[in-house]
Amino acid sequence: MTEIRLLNSYDADYLRDESQMTGSAQTISFPETCGAVAEVVQRMAAAAIPVTIQGSRTGICGGAVPLSGHVMNLSKLNRCLSLRRIKSDYWLTVQAGVRIGDLKRQLERKQFDCVEWDEASQNALRELQAEDTLFWPPEPTEATATVGAVLATNARGICTHLYGDARWHVTQLRVIDGTGQELIVAKGVSLDRKNWSVSTEVPFLISPQHWGLPATAELLDLYLGSEGIYGIIVETTLCLRTKPREVWGLAFFFLNQDGLCRFAGRLVPAMCREGSAAVAAVEYIDRATLAQIMKLRTVSTKLQALPAVDERYSGMLYLEIHGSSEPDLEEIAGRLYELSAECGGDDEFSWALIGEGETEKIREFRHAAQESLNLALAQCRKREPRLLKLAADIAWPDHDLAEILAIYQQDAKENGLEIAIFGHVPDNRLHVNLLPRSYEEYCTGQRLVEQWSTRAIRANGFIFSEYGVGKIKKDLFVKMTEPVVLREMKKLKRVVDPKNVLNFGNRFG
Repeated sequence: MTEIRLLNSYDADYLRDESQMTGSAQTISFPETCGAVAEVVQRMAAAAIPVTIQGSRTGICGGAVPLSGHVMNLSKLNRCLSLRRIKSDYWLTVQAGVRIGDLKRQLERKQFDCVEWDEASQNALRELQAEDTLFWPPEPTEATATVGAVLATNARGICTHLYGDARWHVTQLRVIDGTGQELIVAKGVSLDRKNWSVSTEVPFLISPQHWGLPATAELLDLYLGSEGIYGIIVETTLCLRTKPREVWGLAFFFLNQDGLCRFAGRLVPAMCREGSAAVAAVEYIDRATLAQIMKLRTVSTKLQALPAVDERYSGMLYLEIHGSSEPDLEEIAGRLYELSAECGGDDEFSWALIGEGETEKIREFRHAAQESLNLALAQCRKREPRLLKLAADIAWPDHDLAEILAIYQQDAKENGLEIAIFGHVPDNRLHVNLLPRSYEEYCTGQRLVEQWSTRAIRANGFIFSEYGVGKIKKDLFVKMTEPVVLREMKKLKRVVDPKNVLNFGNRFG
């Protein structure tokens, strides 16, 4: 039987996440198997005790912060369980608590803790060791994030432009619902009530698109991005891909924002592909975010591996190129340098790093965008503890970069707020962090995020594109979601979690 113990003063970290939100709970457990997860859920459901699911608590929306009841931390659910070769593909089954950085290192070394693997997995591993290195494409810049958390938010990582989001690289999920029942969800199974393991029919009365799901949505899609409110992802089978032999990172700096936006607007597909090579990532970082990264650089050895960035630059664009042929990458890089010069990029200050080891330095720089802003918030909270993470995570598919930046910057200026912006350019998924200096500014920022969300919905945008909803954005989610959709979500929740114990307080209470 899994140990469930009382929380004590040494467990304070399990009551908060990167959002700076702090909660409360009475008990905690660290299950190591799927059966243990099911057992704990059954015990909690029988007593109607809320269960908050945690990975490594890297979220910024309070999703892993308990309001009461029990904390189930999945950090010990961290093993790679089996490997299969299906024709030319390799499928790796892992537990939800495996960290992205650990997964990446095991794949690069082609070594796993495989003592308990069956013969088929051992044979597949020997075949894999003779192949080119494989990887799992959804790699967020936060290496300590867990696979389960990536799937629960359907995160994309910076290379989504080339590889797409997590749903394209998952073939199966093992899920524990709110009654403690286990459900195997395989790719290709339709959203149909007969596919549920519970006896009660699941009432789908509206189309998947209204749920924010693709028109071709499958049962698997319901769990990807649902933040654990319908079930706990405890295992998943990942579809691995051959790692590109060549990885180059290019960073361009612009004194003028108009020139940077022209550069981004002219990145047409023909410019971004050549033979085996393609642009995998296009990331934007604005002046305010660069300034915060430079503050962090003074105490970060990793960030000192790159030159300091002068405060005169209005922004930076980082492009990553993947491929198997060096001449193909050279061709794309040449085009990008020419375009940068035409658009006013600084010819004397740019970064070109060749090879994955070197490119990792820029990825650390990009990761520092969020990290440095979280640290800035922590400093502000020393003066005003009521401040929490406040950010807009909106996708604007029908706008270009210049339009989006103009909306954010003008509105922030009119309201006297400081903001910092970074994020994915190709699909217009920018992360706007508000930097309030007082609780009054924080409340103004909340109203501004709501204003942007309303405008985005009217423009066919998506207002919870990557970070999730959690508890911090719950009120916004309820306000911005059509009543008929909320009713359907709650109906489904009552079917798969009748005692409302799973991740209580997330999304709609």
